[in-house]
Amino acid sequence: MNILGVFHSYSDPSAALMIDDKVTAFVEEERLLRIKHAVGYFPARAIEFVLKKANMTIDDIDVIVQPWDCNKYDSGQMQKVYDEINKRYPTTEEDIAYQKSHISALSVSSQSSIILKNLRRLFGDKEFPPIEFVNHHLSHACMAYFHSGMDECLVLTIDGSGEATTTAWWHAKDGKLKLLKEVQIPHSLGWFYSAFTEYLGFRAYDGEYKVMGLAAYGEHDPELNEKISKIIWYDGNGGFELDPMILIRGKRSYSYYYSDNLVKFLGRSPRSKSEDISKWHINLAFEVQKKLEEIVFSMTKYWIERTGVRKLAISGGVGLNVKMNGNLFMSDMIEDIFIHPLCADTGTPIGGALAYLYNQGNELKIEGLPDVYYGPEYSSEEIEKILLSCKLDFSKEVDICKSAAKLIAEGKVVGWFQGKMEGGPRALGNRSILADPRDVASRDKVNAVIKFREFWRPFCPSMTEEGAKRYFIKFTRAPFMIITFHATDIAKKEIPAVVHVDGTVRPQIVEEDTNPLYHRLIKEFEALTGVPCVLNTSFNIKGEPIVCSPHDAIRTFSATGLDALAIGDFLIVKPRSE
Repeated sequence: MNILGVFHSYSDPSAALMIDDKVTAFVEEERLLRIKHAVGYFPARAIEFVLKKANMTIDDIDVIVQPWDCNKYDSGQMQKVYDEINKRYPTTEEDIAYQKSHISALSVSSQSSIILKNLRRLFGDKEFPPIEFVNHHLSHACMAYFHSGMDECLVLTIDGSGEATTTAWWHAKDGKLKLLKEVQIPHSLGWFYSAFTEYLGFRAYDGEYKVMGLAAYGEHDPELNEKISKIIWYDGNGGFELDPMILIRGKRSYSYYYSDNLVKFLGRSPRSKSEDISKWHINLAFEVQKKLEEIVFSMTKYWIERTGVRKLAISGGVGLNVKMNGNLFMSDMIEDIFIHPLCADTGTPIGGALAYLYNQGNELKIEGLPDVYYGPEYSSEEIEKILLSCKLDFSKEVDICKSAAKLIAEGKVVGWFQGKMEGGPRALGNRSILADPRDVASRDKVNAVIKFREFWRPFCPSMTEEGAKRYFIKFTRAPFMIITFHATDIAKKEIPAVVHVDGTVRPQIVEEDTNPLYHRLIKEFEALTGVPCVLNTSFNIKGEPIVCSPHDAIRTFSATGLDALAIGDFLIVKPRSE
């Protein structure tokens, strides 16, 4: 069966092509459009790419799947949820308007119309495959479980919301998912974290990682802790509750993501983007991160005790909180953990396709996810032609890994563009900027002349498994940069540029079988320096998507302080500055 998975919500549209239960192609629209998050766009370019990669047309597709159960908006189920919320809490006209807009926009007819209109623009007026709508959290759960490689595990799906659900716990065993508990709106850890992301002056659904990074610089503040504990708390029964009258209900003068009541409750105006970050802001980030971790820890403990299952798989946007993931793994509760690298909604076209097959009664294979190199790739001939057309001075290298490793060891910052583009928010060695992890000066150089990032955001390493044994107190398979581990003293001494202020590291442990070229680059760097690790950050500048094409890479290379670009077998080195 050929399944086209499509996600086209407000932000981060994407498309995936699944042949039976295998991912053939996947890409985020932003990578092709070159507008970060592609807010408000339909994934037209993504659909064209995934079909072209498989040498298919839309006529070859059996079904189109959207990972959102719009039938609930037609059947009255969502209206009933909203009515119950309105009975329990004081309601404003703004709250009612929000609910009505969702009922209308997410109906089957509305969503089908959007998909079909865009498909007609792409392919003309023809008969298209049927469109199926599947449960959002089941989509997350199928991704987490069937890509985990674990026959039996607990599955946690956790995000802002999907239909009425914000968090769900599942017991997965023998290819089946049993729902244990759902937490429903207005109680949402995703909304909680996004509200404070906006309050602290960042963009929700974009800047949560900034709050997480900033939290490491904070310390316990009893007054703030008490306030946060009145906003959201563990319910003692494997879930949690929040007070929507403080966080999200009522007039919203400052942000779509929190109400004026939160400002009044905290007794301080939200931080503007131009305002300096104070110690109070840093401590607030600390307490918000701490509360998230405490609640997820308590829920996990509850369900482990009830089921006896000590393996955990996670999906949903909150799964991008790598510090939360790392602390779960480091606890004595967890035997092993898998966080899907495409856990945010942009990855749900894959999960939706799996959920559709699951609902049809198909037996899906449980396999460890080897990689997420699903995107566009370019041949040496294509790259060389582009380099020539750009009139660049380049050389064709006998061994691009040795050449790049030598430059990195000399303190140069190198753009690394190879193979298929990775999916998800992390650069995983195919669209990366690489530097020497031994010297914090390298990190600062990357920040100052290339990435233009806030000082508190950590950089991350790519390393071999031998490096992981050397640099971490405890670790598990981690090829996706989505979990933190605690650094050893050796790591703090040898690779200080990638150790965060709290002593944690968010690594990519590179597997030779899945990315042999990148693995060899790291080995070449180790041969020169004795360090089996490089600093790896995404190949982009602040505010732009990760580069996708050779043109994107050349433009970013030319417009920043990158010293060199290793693109396919070719190397461009900027003239030495005086």
